[in-house]
Amino acid sequence: MSTPMPQPAHGPDQAELERHFLAALRQRFKAEVNRLTGGDMRRRLADQPDGNGLSFPLSYVYAFHWLRRNVPAGYRRAVLAPFRNPLRAFLMDLLDESDDAAGFVQGYIRHLGDDASNASQQRRELLRLLAAHGHSAARLAERVLELWNGLGLPDKPYAEAYSELGRAERNRYAELLGPEDRERLALVDALPDPGGAPARFAKLGVIPAMGCPQTCRHCMFIWRPPMGNTPDPEALLQLVASHTDSVLFTGGDLSRHLHRFVRAIRTMRQVRTFAILLNGDFADDGDTANRTLKEMAAAVRERPKDWPEARVVLQISFDEFHQEVVVDRKGELKERIPVAKIANIVECAPRYREIQLALLHKQNALNFSMDLFRQGVFARLAQELGRRGHQIQVLGTTPSPRTKRHPLDPEQMGPVVKDASFVLARFPERPILFTSSTIDAYGRATLLEPGEAVAERDLLRRVLDGAPPEGEFFDTDLMFWFNGWVTLFSSVYVCLGDLYRDGAETILARHRKDPLSAALRRFDRRLLELYREVRDDLNARIASATGPHQLFNALTEEAAVRLHMTRRLAAAPD
Repeated sequence: MSTPMPQPAHGPDQAELERHFLAALRQRFKAEVNRLTGGDMRRRLADQPDGNGLSFPLSYVYAFHWLRRNVPAGYRRAVLAPFRNPLRAFLMDLLDESDDAAGFVQGYIRHLGDDASNASQQRRELLRLLAAHGHSAARLAERVLELWNGLGLPDKPYAEAYSELGRAERNRYAELLGPEDRERLALVDALPDPGGAPARFAKLGVIPAMGCPQTCRHCMFIWRPPMGNTPDPEALLQLVASHTDSVLFTGGDLSRHLHRFVRAIRTMRQVRTFAILLNGDFADDGDTANRTLKEMAAAVRERPKDWPEARVVLQISFDEFHQEVVVDRKGELKERIPVAKIANIVECAPRYREIQLALLHKQNALNFSMDLFRQGVFARLAQELGRRGHQIQVLGTTPSPRTKRHPLDPEQMGPVVKDASFVLARFPERPILFTSSTIDAYGRATLLEPGEAVAERDLLRRVLDGAPPEGEFFDTDLMFWFNGWVTLFSSVYVCLGDLYRDGAETILARHRKDPLSAALRRFDRRLLELYREVRDDLNARIASATGPHQLFNALTEEAAVRLHMTRRLAAAPD
């Protein structure tokens, strides 16, 4: 008897989407203004004699640009509406109505200068500054704009900023296995081989293709290298299977390459865990979701009986970025990847014992309490499933092993909810996993606001002080690309060669011998000094780093730097 599938749901209407859209933008706007007025702008102006007095208006010059980068003009007034209290109403009007930053600054000076009834600290500061500038509003406005232009804070449209980042990323990929990388690998090949038993890995990665039609603001990739025509991957798959019992298929979103994943389940005899990362956009309705999951489950069931028992770990990206409400080209609100599509997957997965569903979430302020399940994207999922007659039950949560800093209140430290499991009441014996991780500043994520996600700055400080917590390491397990590249899990730029050109034995020997990979794995602080020998921006790299993994990856982005580090490490081994 066939299993009845859930009826398709239409998801939220425009009014509900607008509530989510405005709530998210208001939270981001409030967090940025509080961050700047709470001391960040004063710190940026610490070397300016008038910086303390001008930090408040300059914080709102930032807010002026932030609104134009992030909020469509038709929604600006609605976003600002909750902040129109008597003392701030004029500021909200200026933010909404000013034609440019100069107009905002001039309007700010004019309003506070003329409002004799205003006894605020901001007006007293303004009058003092006006006096210091010969009571000339024009001269004071010029000074404010001069300081703003010298701060280097973001004011470019995102499209322009992403384009610049994309060009830099494309150039870094162009260096892979170029002359400097080949020279580096020749150095590694000349090193003595410690030998030993054939390498076994806790996991290995497989990248059939790099691509994703979405443009999520936190994505680490902007430009993805085209894979071109690749050879039959069967030899690659069998090589991977001979060195691990756990594989991860990744590369952005692999919805168009699911046939390769199913083939792997059917042919990789030694592998027991087949994980795949998808964004969930394939699940247009319950029937489509069911067909996809049914094919995966059938591939597991139909493996020969004498093969190891296997399972699929279906990882679906699910967070405030993938499910962000945005304005489309027609000016209408839509979810980037609708929550309803994730609900289609959640409904189907418990029906297949061969599949473990895991929702992957990016840590934010909600992770510091059980609000994680009462607000934000998880609450939207619960609401959507509720429309379909389901009830979610959270079975348990697990905190991160160390405390982290609250992104909206950096003075607050606490544990975050890292992992959880929940069930649909209709399927109490089939838990669904929910696991969260931090966002590192790669790609588009370099432009995220500090309040949007949890960072690992405190872990970075411990690593730089020489005391990383037990169990923390830079992941140097291997990723096998269908185009032949073999790179490290935590860095797509540290490439150990071309599998089709160099051969498996050479690549695995390089992994054993490479002093750079070994130094990365243990966050060797010598790499900081080696980087400083050839580049002059180490302090800036550290200041902008979101964690140790991001920093050490950034230090090895350039082929010339990788070559220099390898030379020095090979000449002075531990």
